[in-house]
Amino acid sequence: MKTFLSRYYLLLIAVIVCFSVSLFGAETVYCLHGFMRKSSSMNKMAKAFEKEGYEACSWDYPSRERTVEQHAEVLIRDLQETARKHPGEAIHFVTHSLGGIIVRAVHNHPNCPEEAKMGRAVLLAPPNQGSCSGQFLSHIGLFHKIMGGKAGRQILFSENFDYVGEFPEEKEVLVISGTCGWNPVVGGKNDGKVGVKESCLNTPHKHKTHFSGHSWMMYSDTVIYNALLFIEKND
Repeated sequence: MKTFLSRYYLLLIAVIVCFSVSLFGAETVYCLHGFMRKSSSMNKMAKAFEKEGYEACSWDYPSRERTVEQHAEVLIRDLQETARKHPGEAIHFVTHSLGGIIVRAVHNHPNCPEEAKMGRAVLLAPPNQGSCSGQFLSHIGLFHKIMGGKAGRQILFSENFDYVGEFPEEKEVLVISGTCGWNPVVGGKNDGKVGVKESCLNTPHKHKTHFSGHSWMMYSDTVIYNALLFIEKND
């Protein structure tokens, strides 16, 4: 009898645990790398979120091969699949550089799932107002070949990225800008590639600065901590 009751209670506990996981499943965080980078550059960030119980996806995309809008369409298909698996659960984003522009485009696409709109977003060094350093390099023919004719061309020739659309006014967004750079082309505080002013959105958002360079910001423990804090508590 005792053995039967023990097994019964164990089974009951297992059912409760499974039900709880199903009902309150882990929210998903998509980590997007920047231009001419790989998903591995966001692995440290993704692992930090996994340790906190999130399902983290370090999303890889061939940055030179498609436009911002085309990357957004591909990402939306993956977001829709995540939304089908976890209906009603927020999908969050942590992005680096160009990744932030892609996520902006996602939010303005008619097929963007509501779960993605519900989530918070942390943008690291996004060129929201365009990139002065990119525009400067557009005058050098060699960089046209290096950057390619898709998203790279958009970086070189876009005075801003207003044409991809803005985040919804109610979207909770944190922009983190780097200040460890000296680039006279950019002017003002910058991370070597993107200026602090260039990173700001036209829509309401929180903003922090960190003494780090553009290419390495996502590896900073302080930046990772701030990303976790914002996604978890909007703090």
